[in-house]
Amino acid sequence: MIERDYILRMFKLLGQALSRILFFKEIKRYDEALAEVDNAVKSILGLNIDMIERMPIAGLKDILGSDPALLHSKLCAAGALLKEKGEISEIQGKVDESMRLYMKSLSLFMEELPVFEDLEEEKGIRAIDFVIDKLKEYELSPEMKKRLAAYFEKMGRYDKLEDILFEITEEDRSFLQNGISFYERLLLKSDRELEEGHLPRNEVQDGITELQKKLIANT
Repeated sequence: MIERDYILRMFKLLGQALSRILFFKEIKRYDEALAEVDNAVKSILGLNIDMIERMPIAGLKDILGSDPALLHSKLCAAGALLKEKGEISEIQGKVDESMRLYMKSLSLFMEELPVFEDLEEEKGIRAIDFVIDKLKEYELSPEMKKRLAAYFEKMGRYDKLEDILFEITEEDRSFLQNGISFYERLLLKSDRELEEGHLPRNEVQDGITELQKKLIANT
């Protein structure tokens, strides 16, 4: 109960900070928006934005603690705030910097599968979608693509899962069996769940057949 209250308070602070950041972005006072980003990182995570930006994620995890739910939530908060800095950099024409910040933001979001439950779930998903869209023209690492596959499966976005599965298996034939396992889990879903995930059962069956053929050809 104490842990959940802490997370609720943290997300409340984050929501308030994001509202202030949005206000300053809308009136084009970007220095003040950046100051709000840094203030939010300090008040919510006890760090500064440069540490979030430059420190390896393993080091950040050591600082942020080992409790799984709290760590997941803190990483999501860090990812959301770094996304804001990336967006401000993009608005200011600093494209390379913004893409670097978006990439780190996505890494923070995907380091541990996000734990939303009822805690700002819609906002969290929108933030992740925003970063994924910004990076669609950039080549993601194989590990990041695998994490995205797990994320799309968890969120029930099976059409997105299929897209990235085929991308991974084209690049890494050793992942074919893993891809088949993803599809086998989808076959256990109800028709309604698959339809809601925009991947009807016949397409799941077609997908698993195609990967099985590739696996046989690869042996």
